[in-house]
Amino acid sequence: MVSVELRGIQKRWEDFALTIERLRARDGELLTLLGPSGCGKTTTLRIIAGLEKPNSGEVLFDGTPVNDLPPYERNIGIVFQDYALFPHMTVFKNVAFGLEMRKLPRMEIERRVKRALELVNLEGLENRYPEQLSGGQQQRIALARALVVEPQVLLLDEPLSNLDAKIRERLRSEIKRIQRELKITTIYVTHDQEEAMALSDRIAVMNFGRIEQVGKPLELYHHPKTEFVARFLGSSNILELKAENGVVRLGSLRFNVGISGRVKMFFRPESVRVKEGNDAHVVDYEILPGRVRFKLKIDGKVITSEGLLSDIPFDIEEPPKRVGVEISTFAIL
Repeated sequence: MVSVELRGIQKRWEDFALTIERLRARDGELLTLLGPSGCGKTTTLRIIAGLEKPNSGEVLFDGTPVNDLPPYERNIGIVFQDYALFPHMTVFKNVAFGLEMRKLPRMEIERRVKRALELVNLEGLENRYPEQLSGGQQQRIALARALVVEPQVLLLDEPLSNLDAKIRERLRSEIKRIQRELKITTIYVTHDQEEAMALSDRIAVMNFGRIEQVGKPLELYHHPKTEFVARFLGSSNILELKAENGVVRLGSLRFNVGISGRVKMFFRPESVRVKEGNDAHVVDYEILPGRVRFKLKIDGKVITSEGLLSDIPFDIEEPPKRVGVEISTFAIL
């Protein structure tokens, strides 16, 4: 296992600059770089891999700078979005390619390829060609090819984005299982918030070339430090309100915030519990699989509530025009 650290990284173009003061992936953890397209996620990954050179700053593996090392000397495995399999080679040859380039003995190559295919649950497909495999199987082969060289660091660049939803969900569970089993330091790039929440030990949320916040998934979800993180990572209610004597009032609801003046109050839809009462006007509602989402208006502000169907205390087919509201968890941005 090895830690990966970026210090003082700058990568500049005419209309964009990537700036990372410090980012560290700990030994054996899965760190996800999450953000919208064009925010610098893939560039960061390519800098770690040695495929891009920063204008300034250092990349360190276990505290040792690797800026001057080419990719093949950094002992990394990379899985790209487009799989990048050799169409004229069998599954065995694709997976074995990196080992053959290293001129390992034939028996060692066969042992490692067998082990790699077992890890991704594709043993027995050694003699097939990529065109004979499904998209999910091709992505597993790309993962096996990255793992077979026994890298210190695994880099995954949007590896599931070309797959349909059900295969994507199944494969992310496989990636998590393999990463936990091998305890390999992994840096994963995605724009998919659900994927990041499901896979990660920690998440670094990026926006326009900068890191907004780094933390564990639930820490970022419930305690975002910026409005961007709050909005990007799941659904959110963000209200601009006035606090007086440390208290914010929203209709008949009262919140102790400890400060005075204009504040931005943040809470998730699932933190809003609907009950019998008269706090809010029901603007609209949607019945979803197993749950219900309400649009509610309180004191001129529209908020979203989402909860289990079984928790709704009235007939959802004919909801009342007004309901009571409890907000269990909130934060000030």
